[in-house]
Amino acid sequence: MIVATAGHVDHGKTAIVRALTGVDTDRLPEEKKRGLTIDLGFAYQQVDEDHTLGFVDVPGHERFVRNMLAGVGAVDLALLVVAADDGVMPQTIEHTAILDLLGVRECIALVSKTDKVDKERVAQVKAQVEALLSPTGMRKAEILGVSAHSGSGMEALAGSLRNRARRLVREAAQGLFRLCVDRAFTIKGAGLVVTGSVHAGSVGLEERLLSSPGGYEVRIRGIHVGDRPADRALAGERCALNLSGRGLDAQRIARGSWIVDPLLHAPTDRIDARLRILPGEHRPLRHWTPVHAHLAAGYSPARIAILEGGSIAPGESARVQLVLERPVHALVGDRLVIRDQSALRTMGGGAIIDPFSPVRGRARPARLAWLEAIEAGRGLAGGGDDDGLRASHEASREEGSSRGGPPGESIDGFESEAEGANPQTADPHLPARRVIERLLADTPSGVDRRWMQRSLGLPDSDLEEILQTIEAVRVADAGFDSYFSTAHWAELQAEVVAFLERFHRERPQLAGAGASDIRSGLGRRLMLSTLERALVMLAHRQVVVRRGMMVRLPTHRIVLGSEDRALWERIEPILDPAHGSPPGMRQVAERLKIEEKALRAFFKRVGNAGLTLPVTPTRFLSLAAIESMAKGAQSLARSSERGQFTAAEYKDSMGIGRNFAIELLEFFDRSGLTERIGDHRRLRGRADEIFGESASRGL
Repeated sequence: MIVATAGHVDHGKTAIVRALTGVDTDRLPEEKKRGLTIDLGFAYQQVDEDHTLGFVDVPGHERFVRNMLAGVGAVDLALLVVAADDGVMPQTIEHTAILDLLGVRECIALVSKTDKVDKERVAQVKAQVEALLSPTGMRKAEILGVSAHSGSGMEALAGSLRNRARRLVREAAQGLFRLCVDRAFTIKGAGLVVTGSVHAGSVGLEERLLSSPGGYEVRIRGIHVGDRPADRALAGERCALNLSGRGLDAQRIARGSWIVDPLLHAPTDRIDARLRILPGEHRPLRHWTPVHAHLAAGYSPARIAILEGGSIAPGESARVQLVLERPVHALVGDRLVIRDQSALRTMGGGAIIDPFSPVRGRARPARLAWLEAIEAGRGLAGGGDDDGLRASHEASREEGSSRGGPPGESIDGFESEAEGANPQTADPHLPARRVIERLLADTPSGVDRRWMQRSLGLPDSDLEEILQTIEAVRVADAGFDSYFSTAHWAELQAEVVAFLERFHRERPQLAGAGASDIRSGLGRRLMLSTLERALVMLAHRQVVVRRGMMVRLPTHRIVLGSEDRALWERIEPILDPAHGSPPGMRQVAERLKIEEKALRAFFKRVGNAGLTLPVTPTRFLSLAAIESMAKGAQSLARSSERGQFTAAEYKDSMGIGRNFAIELLEFFDRSGLTERIGDHRRLRGRADEIFGESASRGL
């Protein structure tokens, strides 16, 4: 169990940790000299074989609040320390506000230095603390009187901590691994060592991860959990990682950096959040106010763009976009705190809604609806983030799936002694599943799989399990998959069919409509690539017929006249790539002694009939020939080691000229078969799904 101290300077936080553990967490010479904590200190106490207490001792001086913030981002319990002779002081208030903004709910409040005052004064300070905590999520905190000097009350405190550590119910190490670095230093002979709390997942020796936002690859050479060597570090544990990697040092990976699974490395400098302004602020927060934004152990200067209304009144909350000066790593639900531009006071904080906010259109109705859906999925919609989080937690317990078991008095990981939870029945996917379900229900244009994984921190297996459970419909595109709810997928299918019915009725001379035409005629905004893959799926289910870039209903046919059929029988062999690079329209006209204008009109008719497609404006191929050339590209990609090939490799494999090979590949890019990546191409679709209809169907 990770425990962080909090409270005003010189109220006895370090002395209490020392009395509990025997460890002096003031490790810096300046701290020894001045007798106050400047930076984070750490100590560990073994409760029993299975339980360890990890203490994070934070500075109490107002000048070191930034360091304090770095230590309380991922804790299980706070020790709020208030000296009996001083009572509640300015940093007591600010630290309490920070803990509340960060979502800390478990707290033991300590009235310290009780040996210096009488019982009446202790009772007065306890009343002050109770009043301070009453409007926060820590309102049910246990309040104890202690003296590190005399030992009074320390055994009761130690017993309470031991009991809470034993009652702490942790989920299995779910999610992709991520750890926020709060210290980085170099040890001679070992190299770079970083410490921090594991926010999610697990990691073992020799595994390879990335630092974020820097993007440096690291290998795990050694692990210490608490103060002991270990083979793995799990979510909820404090650990030290000995890292190796090219060019690593404590400047490149420092406090505020993250060590993450490579799938989570997606730095962002625009974040959508629900921000609550502290009631004690003297004026509303206005649009584009400069602030310092603190996320876990890191921070960045930022501007606040208020998405609805021009300001946020003290005590109120609203959706905002944070425009950060430095990129950060963040997930949905991560907590943040904002301080004023001069970093002198805490102004507010809240929870991240979407870590990948757009540069443009941040306040458009569709974007606000997206944010509303995420908040609704997390139980935050329509009001203050803290009330919403508690409501969401209660709803989870009522389903019998938050930490498992029947409803009890459990709060954020602690179960009541009266009613034990059953972690074996827990649904660790519940929060993510609710977000995904709500987004799919409220987003007709589909939800990107990469967003789900990167924003919610889900391994492939967990994400697939959620998507299968809710029966989401997958629209695949070379790994960039979108998912639809079954209802929205059915609506999309109906819209496509209705559009094609109108199109065929109004333009019967055309064989079909292009994907761009269909997209503009739908009642929703879809990415063109998503629609193209959706059309392929509909074609596979025989709802539509799709060939190249043209789509039609199965009942729609264009039949050529006898003269056109006869001319096509003469022209088709000339266009066969097996005889070399097909001639252009002018060469065909000269060869057959046909006026180029008349030939152009003919190609338009046979194109409308679905017999040919223009590779370029002046070079046509039969559909059968295109399908053959497409299968050649498909075979080449599948036989290559990386699933990619160059234009030169395609030219050689097909035995065609360089210019014709490039024209074909550019045509395949436009048709959705391939995608260009530098000098290489990879497959996006299947040749038979895009081009696989007999060329004789229109005759």
